Amino acid sequence: MSTGCIRDEQELMLLVSHPHPDNDHGGGPGPVEDWNLPIDSEAYSTLVDSGSEDDEDGGEDARFEVDAYQSVAVRTAGGWTLERVTQTGTVDALRLLGSGRHGALVSYGGSAWFMAVRAGEGGVWEALQYEGAPAGLVGTQACFSGEEVVLAGSRGFGLDSPAEVGVLVREGGVMRWAQSLGALPGRVLALDSCLGADGRRVLYAGGQGLWMHGEGGWREVHSFVSGEVSFVRCFPSGAVVAGTTRGDVILGTAEGCRVVARVGRIHSAERWGGEFYVADAEGVYRVDASGFERRAVPKESSVARNVPDVGRLIAGADRLWLAGSHVLASSADGMRWTTHPVR
Repeated sequence: MSTGCIRDEQELMLLVSHPHPDNDHGGGPGPVEDWNLPIDSEAYSTLVDSGSEDDEDGGEDARFEVDAYQSVAVRTAGGWTLERVTQTGTVDALRLLGSGRHGALVSYGGSAWFMAVRAGEGGVWEALQYEGAPAGLVGTQACFSGEEVVLAGSRGFGLDSPAEVGVLVREGGVMRWAQSLGALPGRVLALDSCLGADGRRVLYAGGQGLWMHGEGGWREVHSFVSGEVSFVRCFPSGAVVAGTTRGDVILGTAEGCRVVARVGRIHSAERWGGEFYVADAEGVYRVDASGFERRAVPKESSVARNVPDVGRLIAGADRLWLAGSHVLASSADGMRWTTHPVR
């Protein structure tokens, strides 16, 4: 399991991947038959390729590679079902849209994106390709901005190649490039947007610096970072949480940001209960301008490669949630966690 969107405790949608053994040693026993099979010793042993050579450390080769999130697990009326969002690519973001609709951003081929929309119950996802974007963009990043999509891509493969940013809006069955937001002086590694409290777009981009887009265009709000900015999360208040490749946690607003902590490389952040929380592969931390405090989290052991042991943070239904590789948990105070079976 990965990220998701939560309306209440009975209506949840989580991004999931069906793990499978890697092919480094000529294949394995094949996928798990049931997507929500509990991870216990018996289930784990059936996934070990007994014919493979031992790992360098002497253990059996029981590694798994999660290389594509293509489905979502949907909970309604107390039961879970699995819906396939895409046959190709990987789902990078889920969002609850208006009128009971859900949206997903799907990447494939390294430089291509499309948006999938679920109009209502029934598990049918409509794919909307994008059109009209400038030709030749590489290393693209995308995020929701309300019901629109912001797309960024570099003009070249160099670290200092300028990036073009624009807005995609739905026109019939496609997402069309409708507005350019200007260029940035380097590649974009992280992008996030939301509608502000005053209804205007809040938009931040990260790379060799941290930039914010306003009425006058782009301006840098934090420079001389230790490592490139690889994670950005912004909020309607205009606040932003960013993380660098070296584990610096940056907190602030367009008026000023500063490094408040150094943890691992963060993969998610939420504002919940009036406080900011971030998560890396090792833990969950409450952060503010004075520093950070580590919070206890449910323990889990991932059998998959490229999957952090600590789940991704989600805020919803008056709770803080963690969607991990095999653990879904929620907290009512940010300190004590209740685990929820996904079956």
